[in-house]
Amino acid sequence: MNLKILGGPILAVSILSVLIWPASLEFLLRLVFSEEGSIYPFEEPLVLLAEHLGMVLASSLAACGAGLAAALLSHLSRSASVQKLFSFSTSLMQTVPPVAVLALLIPVAGFGNGPVFLALLFFGVLPVFNGAYGALQTVPEGVRNAARGCGFTGLQILVGIELPLAAPGILAGIRTSLLINIGTATIGATMGAGGLGRPIIAGITQFRYAYVLQGALTAAALALVIDRLFAAMVQDTGKETQARQHGPTHQKNQGANTEVALGKVH
Repeated sequence: MNLKILGGPILAVSILSVLIWPASLEFLLRLVFSEEGSIYPFEEPLVLLAEHLGMVLASSLAACGAGLAAALLSHLSRSASVQKLFSFSTSLMQTVPPVAVLALLIPVAGFGNGPVFLALLFFGVLPVFNGAYGALQTVPEGVRNAARGCGFTGLQILVGIELPLAAPGILAGIRTSLLINIGTATIGATMGAGGLGRPIIAGITQFRYAYVLQGALTAAALALVIDRLFAAMVQDTGKETQARQHGPTHQKNQGANTEVALGKVH
């Protein structure tokens, strides 16, 4: 990645750093509300961010595993029925409102991070599945045929050709899933979970709108960081994919065999 691609993530991280440093955060909040003790007092801003990020990453990792597995099964089965089954199941998970999902999960998982983790898992699967399956389906059939003509096995075609070419679409789906979960995780504070939802809920119940702004701004800045990081990764991966499609076609190692097959198509 060059400096131009990294410019967005660096700026986003700088904004987030201002919001988790107590002195700068207090200064910003007092500019708006001009009152003492504007910062949520029960946890440090960095601790709130770490709790929120940990909850989002853990649930998103599970959602990515489930979504990618479903996409690969649908793709490899070549069956419209299997694809419709997974698409319907993942869409159904995201149809129910987050608060209703949390309420339904309380008898099973209790209060705290447990029900929030499961709710975020349900809401994170669909974007990953749609992104991965759609990207795999856009790989040209001629590329697969060229690879088969070169003696590639089905696994080699999947790992060496289809997944690299589908990488930008897969990353886009994961990016959407993470952004959805960053916002949805704030609702978890109503069920006793940690994270950036705590100052938001406390501010609403106590009419301390500085707390609400603290949680909302930090969550927005975190989403911006994730968005810019994935935008840079997608841009960089897209350039690599173009280079793979139009690069040298006569190298001998297995990694370059993909380029050989693609070179014969192009």
